[in-house]
Amino acid sequence: MVRSKILRCERCRLYTLKETCPRCGSHTTGTKPARFSPEDRYGRYRRALFSESGREEEKA
Repeated sequence: MVRSKILRCERCRLYTLKETCPRCGSHTTGTKPARFSPEDRYGRYRRALFSESGREEEKA
């Protein structure tokens, strides 16, 4: 299986293949979402952290 090598800069949201962003120089992260499991033991904590960080406001 081929892994996705595309990365995304969290600061400027640029997609790249490099470990550092060519536009702003910050670290890039993978774009692959976390694996879903209906028996997610830590989902409640992850959702609470997600809502505390204010990311829900960005989506709206």
